[in-house]
Amino acid sequence: MTGVMARYLRALECWQGLPKFPSMASLSHRQTWSLPLLLILPFLLFAVCKAEDPQVTYRTGTSEVRVSFFATDENGRLLDKVTKDDFAVVDGGIVVRDFRSLARSSETALDIVALVDTSESVAPRFRANLQHVVQLVDAESSSASGVVSVIQFAGLQPAVLCSGDCGSASAEQKIQAAKAQGPTPLFDALTYTAQFISEHRTAGARQVIILFSDGNDTISRASAREAFAAVAGTGALLYTVNLGASNGESPGASVLQQMAEATGGRSFSAHDGTSNVLQAILADLRSAYVVSYALPSHDRGFHTLQILPKHNLNLRFHCRRGYFYEESR
Repeated sequence: MTGVMARYLRALECWQGLPKFPSMASLSHRQTWSLPLLLILPFLLFAVCKAEDPQVTYRTGTSEVRVSFFATDENGRLLDKVTKDDFAVVDGGIVVRDFRSLARSSETALDIVALVDTSESVAPRFRANLQHVVQLVDAESSSASGVVSVIQFAGLQPAVLCSGDCGSASAEQKIQAAKAQGPTPLFDALTYTAQFISEHRTAGARQVIILFSDGNDTISRASAREAFAAVAGTGALLYTVNLGASNGESPGASVLQQMAEATGGRSFSAHDGTSNVLQAILADLRSAYVVSYALPSHDRGFHTLQILPKHNLNLRFHCRRGYFYEESR
């Protein structure tokens, strides 16, 4: 597999006609994506993302791309130190090794939206799972470096339970009063939350959505691709907490994992515990880097992104899966 992947990247560079970006010597046989999926991924992501007009967009005149990421080892542990020689970026099929800068992310605060499934599909575990949200609010409300909002979804319309004041007694009453009932508009809720984040940005803070759901959708007007495009367009990290079966093998669990990883986030189980999830998110933020490089192509449209290891093939780099480039209006 390593040799096949290396030949694939060399073929990409030859096709692009850019010999100044040397091909990578080898790639990990432990990469999450299989070779067939890697080959079709650019087309899948373009199909997913072209339905919306994301804010992660570079316009004519842009000369630099900036990508935030964090790295983990084969055991899922975060790397404290990353150098330019540890990785290469594959931007729209072009392998980039020549970076302008690599630095720790300057974002030290979190702007969190807890998006909570209160539909009938999570009813059997609802009360226990609701406590995860309460714990999250309590933990972040006591921190001076974070802002929390809570949005619930069930039936036809998501509802904001609190925003910025979630630690208040009245907000806690609203959260505790939530009931599991009605159909599940998951994709509509994600689209709604993306709009909410766009309108409630906190300067200098990292936008994070923590989705508590079983991953099922029964009534949304929006499609899965529209929901993904809306979330990806905000630049927010999506972390998911699976409220479904503990074995994590359901179709809903797969949806949660794929959407989280596509934004640079991660997927957890409710059995991991809210405190562990929040600690993981904070750790990801503290370990994040921002890499910048010259825009490798002025082709309009969606540019796929991957960060791949150069030497230690067991490393995994978590980042968003792409950005748009278009002409200035």
